[in-house]
Amino acid sequence: MLFLALRQLISKKKQTLLILLGISFGTMLFISISGVMLGLRVYISDALLNNTSHILISGKENYVDTSKITELISNKDEILNWITPPIGKKDEAKINSYQGWVKVIQETPQVFGHTPRLSIPAIAIKGDFEVNMKIVGTIPIEQMKVSQIEDYVNSGSFKNLIGGGNKIILGDKLARDLGVLEGQTIKIFNKDSFFTYKVVGTFKFGDDYIDGASAFANLNDVQMLNKTPGRISEIAVSLYNIDDADEIAQRWSILSEDDVKNWKDANKMFMEMIQMQDAVRFFVTFSVLLVAGFGVYNVLTIMINQKRHEIAILKSIGYGQEKILSLVLYQGLFLGITGGIIGMLLGLTLTTIIGNIDLGFQLGKSNHLLIDYSVSTYVLALIAATISSIVASFLPAYSASKMTPIDIIRGQV
Repeated sequence: MLFLALRQLISKKKQTLLILLGISFGTMLFISISGVMLGLRVYISDALLNNTSHILISGKENYVDTSKITELISNKDEILNWITPPIGKKDEAKINSYQGWVKVIQETPQVFGHTPRLSIPAIAIKGDFEVNMKIVGTIPIEQMKVSQIEDYVNSGSFKNLIGGGNKIILGDKLARDLGVLEGQTIKIFNKDSFFTYKVVGTFKFGDDYIDGASAFANLNDVQMLNKTPGRISEIAVSLYNIDDADEIAQRWSILSEDDVKNWKDANKMFMEMIQMQDAVRFFVTFSVLLVAGFGVYNVLTIMINQKRHEIAILKSIGYGQEKILSLVLYQGLFLGITGGIIGMLLGLTLTTIIGNIDLGFQLGKSNHLLIDYSVSTYVLALIAATISSIVASFLPAYSASKMTPIDIIRGQV
């Protein structure tokens, strides 16, 4: 039956070639779009994890409660109207039980590493230039476990922050704005504190907002600059398996009033953008395969009409409905698998070419698009091409199986 199905396809070489090209280009388009979009997702995810982590534990923001203050300073019979009601934060966010969290983290086997951090606003000064910035105090060795920060350092090394000593690593754009090079010094102002820091490196995430207003330093140095020794504003936690982040974050969130978020909840806006990319990717895939499916349907319908005489002969020598049905479905299966395999090879070739194009600017760690070559993408493309071809061939196959020799002969008279 398979031999007969292939023979009928080969007898119509041009039609078969056209539909194979349609399925192949549809598969190629899906693979190339998926490779670029999934590569972009990896780039975005890495950038997000460098600023957060798999799980981020942060101190709860304490705001002034106007109603409670009113109750404290007024009698029950009095009605107090504020000219200017008290609003704002009571204090900077901080984690009150760091050692307690350390115990919980160490008792969780899924945890790979963790680091305490203190993020504070500051002003960087070099000569007559001043730039507002955020400086993150961390433990360098532990920070390199919870993020890929070292891969984004384009001057110096993140390890230079080990041991402290008022050393700092600036965002690449921030360093350029200040006109400072590695080995030079800048002044950092926070509250009433002025400290001189030595620039021991620069990093570049590829986001001008982050690269132009962020810096890293040793945790002890930042605590001294902020005049808050021992204060921790957040704990960044990395896991062996990122998929465990949601379940662990939910479990930890009931242990304390501190905010516990997995990396997706901490970056909802970016995750919504990723979800939109997925929706676009699957919509394009569906559209392309729908067009390819119509092509399969049209080719097989035309082929069946042209092969009515052969079908009548097969029917007359004992081929039943099931065999005629399988004959046409085999053709759809062959078109789907062959077109899918050719499309996979074309998609691999196209994504490789795209991945080697010089963008002329740096995107993350490279000046090329990051391409995803996951095997699952290629398998999914092949399955989608095959299923769409089988589904599209069912109606022509069913129509052919219902034909009788008498109907065919009458139609030719």
